[in-house]
Amino acid sequence: MDQPHRCRWLTALLLPLLLTACLGGGGSDNGAAPPPPPEPSPPTSAATYLEAIGIGVSDLDAALDFYRNGLGMREIQRLTRHDRIEVVMESADRRGSHILLMEFTDSVGRNYQQNPGKLVFYVRDANAFASRFENAGGRLTAPPTALPEYGGTRVGFGRDPDNNLIEMMGVPSVTDSFLAAVGIGVSDLEAARAFYVDELGFRQLMYLPIPGMYNEYILQGYGGSALVLMNWTNGAPHNYQDNPVKMEIRSIAPAAFADAVERAGGELLQVPEVTDDPGLEGEIIGIAKDLDGSLMEIQQARWGMD
Repeated sequence: MDQPHRCRWLTALLLPLLLTACLGGGGSDNGAAPPPPPEPSPPTSAATYLEAIGIGVSDLDAALDFYRNGLGMREIQRLTRHDRIEVVMESADRRGSHILLMEFTDSVGRNYQQNPGKLVFYVRDANAFASRFENAGGRLTAPPTALPEYGGTRVGFGRDPDNNLIEMMGVPSVTDSFLAAVGIGVSDLEAARAFYVDELGFRQLMYLPIPGMYNEYILQGYGGSALVLMNWTNGAPHNYQDNPVKMEIRSIAPAAFADAVERAGGELLQVPEVTDDPGLEGEIIGIAKDLDGSLMEIQQARWGMD
């Protein structure tokens, strides 16, 4: 992308995002996602939120080093599941949803280099974050660019060792950094929007067309990071089906949420029930897939449980 076109695109993108952020909301990849708003009390029995995003990694130790040293995250739990090891990573600012680094142990071949989604971080100092990112082994594809008309806000982009797209946006109020939004690739943007908003209860914050890149809907649950639905328009091939990613979604009514997934055209693989998985004993867990086969782990919301 040439520099004048890139600046025009960033300007068009950041205006609504920064206005939203000033109002306490947040926003997009080569677009930026909004910081999640304060968590309200759940108004209905269908209230849900994104607890974590899981990404498959080809080398768990290397991924751990990168996310610790490059993104400032910390390991808070390690789980052994039936087909994978999951390492739960918390953002430096201890805000937003968690990242689950997933190393699969079932000997099934997977392509970890084609995830059409993204991870969006709000960072205190975009230049320092980008430098740390590169030094840890990340590939910086667009260094943070300052937009003077918006107070010098900087936005940059890069790829982690497994080619996952990482977006970094400077937000002075952030202490270090946190996961502000999670993008998942979808083959039919309007169908995915209807699935997550009309059927599953996520709120639509905004629609953003990113010329020459992708179009996206930015959604929000009742807390956690924003969920971004992304459909690429750049002409390159993108695989949207059955990627090694997982959304961990908590609902105040897991059984009703699972029923809604099935009614909306998703695939219910396991009804929500109490599990005896090590480290998760007593948790209610259901398993489903969305319209593109992205894995959804349905768990009981924590409201009123602390």
